[in-house]
Amino acid sequence: MNGFYTEGNTLYLNDTSEIILQKCLVTESVALHKHRFIEIAYVDAGSGIHEIAGGLLSQIEKGDLMLFNAEVAHEYRVTPPGSLTVYNCLFDPSVIDASVSESDDFIRIVYDYLFEPAAHEPGQPPYIVLRHAESVADIIKEMHREYVSGQSGAAKMNAANLTRLLITIFRLKRSGKTDNVAAYKQAIAESAKRYIETYYAGNISCDALAARAFVSTGYFHRIFKEVTGMTPVAYAQRVRLTEAARLLRETALSVRAAAEAVGYSDLKYFYSLFYKAFGTTPDKYRKTCRKTAS
Repeated sequence: MNGFYTEGNTLYLNDTSEIILQKCLVTESVALHKHRFIEIAYVDAGSGIHEIAGGLLSQIEKGDLMLFNAEVAHEYRVTPPGSLTVYNCLFDPSVIDASVSESDDFIRIVYDYLFEPAAHEPGQPPYIVLRHAESVADIIKEMHREYVSGQSGAAKMNAANLTRLLITIFRLKRSGKTDNVAAYKQAIAESAKRYIETYYAGNISCDALAARAFVSTGYFHRIFKEVTGMTPVAYAQRVRLTEAARLLRETALSVRAAAEAVGYSDLKYFYSLFYKAFGTTPDKYRKTCRKTAS
């Protein structure tokens, strides 16, 4: 089972919904290449050199784990008669989106923390190397067994296993000396912002947002304000009022209907918030916008 094709020195997945697992015996150097997917590589035996385009070198050996984002050109070097046994987990980021439920965004936060550029320390290479990452070995080997077994349900099993793998890597990264707390906080805040921007019309509480990130309410509140400069309530309010203003400008909805569409059932309260945000009432705002457009 290959699962990908090559154009020049770039690898592409045949099916972006598939999680590919490989066990590779590297007995000679692998030429510089890049790929349009995420790669997690675990060294199960041997030692060698890993190089990123631009001359960033890293000695790798049994127990090391490497995590590469898409478009990161890299190569392996081994010195004969040496060799490397490497397990590779290859997947498109869309796989993560498909696995995240509306009520549990923790894995999305883990993904952002591990793969977003902000998660890398200043001056560090554009990928992650974890030493003594043996705790991932059983998971990635189990994923490989499932992948090659061809049994029904193997794909779903590995979707769940990928979550386990990412959370384990996340824990190892956070426990290391190079842990980037700022990137973790940024990931939590950005995840909450995305959720608010999608579900602003519903009943969004700070408790619920904190639970999605698997942190306490107080800690979440502090992180969100530190990163965004706003409280979660103020941010949700801004998103709702911005959308309400758009509805008043671009649709024929009544003020009440526009208010209800963004989550406000109390019309008096909506008028008060709208006036504070825009310096005018919803009715006058609509009239002014129509005059300007005509």
